Amino acid sequence: MDDLTKRPIRAVLFDFDGTLADTLPLSFYAFQEVFRKYTAKEYSNEEIMAWFGPTEEGIISQVLKSHESLPEAIDDYYRIYDAYHDRMLTLSEEIRGMLNRLQDMSIPMGIITGKSRRSLDISSAKLAMGSYFTVGFAGDELTCPKPDREGLDRAMSVLGVMPEDTLFIGDSNADMAAGRAAGTRIGGAIWFETIQSSNLLPVPDYRFTSPLQVAELIGRLNQGKG
Repeated sequence: MDDLTKRPIRAVLFDFDGTLADTLPLSFYAFQEVFRKYTAKEYSNEEIMAWFGPTEEGIISQVLKSHESLPEAIDDYYRIYDAYHDRMLTLSEEIRGMLNRLQDMSIPMGIITGKSRRSLDISSAKLAMGSYFTVGFAGDELTCPKPDREGLDRAMSVLGVMPEDTLFIGDSNADMAAGRAAGTRIGGAIWFETIQSSNLLPVPDYRFTSPLQVAELIGRLNQGKG
């Protein structure tokens, strides 16, 4: 029987927050500022992370519900996210190195994220990442976001690759579940200080403690393969 984990990898799909960029501290900060202003309550990082799944607008809407200032609160979130982006994060040199190596190997790449298109575009522009990715789906562009497989299926369709030839990398259980449901190989990104889960379920096929391990794995699996 063919060992799927030893097959060549023809495409790589990535989660964004906590996987391609260390955006989680910035997101926590922006949420906390918004909730402090509109609810006068303090929320921990852990409390906010427990709400992850919907987009930023969805999370704020869940907390504020029918608050008359909901549109203003959402705009405040993005204003803070944009204003503090440059001072709170940069693109990791190892992430840049991984993306450059995959690009040099002609591996098409995509992003499947639960964050909104608005925040994805802010981060992609500020980190100068757009040129690496052929396809990307944000949470508000999907009918069924992760852990559903929809985003992965749509991305693989655009890239023209089969699930068994695709690797999906993320840092949450929702990422692992989406990849397993879609039939891709799944990789756990355990390389940033702030991640959603270090005990990933379903158990990933690969665990990466450095982004460069991704390029090394693909180079090894694809060596001599047409």
